[in-house]
Amino acid sequence: MDKQDKIVIFAGIVILIISIAGIVYHEKTYVATGEEVKKTEYVVSWVEYSDEIVDNGFVGRDGWGASYSLDIDYPSEGKEYGVITAVDIILEWSDNLDFHGLILPWNWSDLIEMNVKIDELGFSQSAKGYGKIELHVEKGQPQDFTKEAENETQLYEYLAQNALNEVNCKINLSITPKPRFFDRGNDFTMRIVYHYYVPEIKVS
Repeated sequence: MDKQDKIVIFAGIVILIISIAGIVYHEKTYVATGEEVKKTEYVVSWVEYSDEIVDNGFVGRDGWGASYSLDIDYPSEGKEYGVITAVDIILEWSDNLDFHGLILPWNWSDLIEMNVKIDELGFSQSAKGYGKIELHVEKGQPQDFTKEAENETQLYEYLAQNALNEVNCKINLSITPKPRFFDRGNDFTMRIVYHYYVPEIKVS
């Protein structure tokens, strides 16, 4: 067998190997694309919960401000796909020097203004008053649904797209104390009640 024959045989072997590899790849591709992937139908329903933060403070002429982190308290780690949907901010206080109607006919009660900002819920609003002040923000609650997925991991990836596990509530208070000469301000109680939904997953 001369050198030319060896080259021809070698080339034939290379072509044969390439052909076999192509056939194997084609069969694997056919199996992957041709066979129907089995999917599971999951039923997702939402369960409502609520939590509350209570804080006490004092607002004087320099004002008062704080930020509160509102997060979902999950019973277990690893499946944190809840949605915070509503927040109620309630400011309760009473004027420590209320001269209204005591001697003079005009109102000497303190006026407090509350500004609340929650970026994650697209909320920014102010309210003022001589007594209890309340602000409320709410987004639509999630709807129950049914979804087909290859596995729970794929379903969790879908739920994670709309999860809202934490929001930052920024609150600022300002006061107009009366009488101006000796009224320093007032004590107050801040209540923040927030509502959230956690998914409950069942196999259909």
